[in-house]
Amino acid sequence: MLPLGHVAYTWATLTWLQSHQRAADVDFRGATVAALLPDLIDKPLSLTLMSHSGTSQGVSHTLLGQALFTLAVAGLRPRWLPYVLISNSHLLADQMWKYPRTLFFPFSGRLDSWKFMGTPSAMLGAYAEIATRPAILAVEAMGLALLAWVVGKGKLHHKYPLKQLLSTGKIAAPSAPSDTARSKMRRKGRIQACE
Repeated sequence: MLPLGHVAYTWATLTWLQSHQRAADVDFRGATVAALLPDLIDKPLSLTLMSHSGTSQGVSHTLLGQALFTLAVAGLRPRWLPYVLISNSHLLADQMWKYPRTLFFPFSGRLDSWKFMGTPSAMLGAYAEIATRPAILAVEAMGLALLAWVVGKGKLHHKYPLKQLLSTGKIAAPSAPSDTARSKMRRKGRIQACE
């Protein structure tokens, strides 16, 4: 999955959960970082210390890496566990079961590498190839639709809700119209007088 897809699916899930009074304390900014965290760790490593592996999905895309991350956060900062779960879900979004050597590394012996990605140009070329696959395009299109739903639901196309999201990490829940707004709406015939 491409970065936009990771963020879109995470935001849509979080929006749905929060609309059902769940995960109210989860910050969308932190959720964005968590959704991308395995890539934020592994991509730079694959271009530097692990360029010999030839893959951009390294230790953060393994069960062991995610398990150690989960245990460390559970012990040190338990309130961050929702973000860890978001990071864990990155492996599902990337369909890591299709790459069992990476998923079970180091027990599998080595990381899977479908194409060499140890240089910036090789990585860009691989992403250009991935971005043209019909299955990826369909998943990313669905992600864009979900992101549009989040923007609409949270009114993020308006200045104040967007500013609030950027400054607080929260999407304000839609509220019922105030009494003054109801009166104005009644006068315009938008609300029936027999509420």
